[in-house]
Amino acid sequence: METKAIGKSAFDIIYEEHAEYVYKTALYYCGNHHTAEEITQTVFMKFYVNMGDINEDKVKAWLAVSAKYMAINYKRESEREILLEEILYDEDKDCDTNLSSEEVYIEKLHTEECRMLLEDIFVELYHYNSRWYDAITITYLLGKPQKEVADIMNVKIEVLHTMLYRAKKWIKKKYEEQFSRLEGI
Repeated sequence: METKAIGKSAFDIIYEEHAEYVYKTALYYCGNHHTAEEITQTVFMKFYVNMGDINEDKVKAWLAVSAKYMAINYKRESEREILLEEILYDEDKDCDTNLSSEEVYIEKLHTEECRMLLEDIFVELYHYNSRWYDAITITYLLGKPQKEVADIMNVKIEVLHTMLYRAKKWIKKKYEEQFSRLEGI
């Protein structure tokens, strides 16, 4: 493996040659774009630290195996994870004795459909316009004041208002049918 280049270190060359491969490996095993990016970063960080101990001919294999097992471990740990909202939601349902088991089941299905729709919306929004995604996420999900969000995004408050308005309008137009179907249930 040729590691000498003008102005490049051996690590830079290896990173450029294998970053996409490591990302795709991580994505295959974990199934999440953001997690795969984090795993790729972590794999290359560990590679950088242990670079002297890794056989030059086995770099690609080392990177692939590291990415694979980090992704598998992440997926296994995330499956065991219980969100606080789920615990609180389940406790609220257990306390309500007026609902029949069928009503509880239907309500859980409805909640799951709403969650899946929300997930779809955010994925689509991220792919359609990542700036809108950031504005919506920081403002509404993280609950930050709009002035602070404008500062974070390095835009004027008026620009943020326009982004939020356009994002909400796009969501309403694209998902109006699904919303009305879910409201009818």
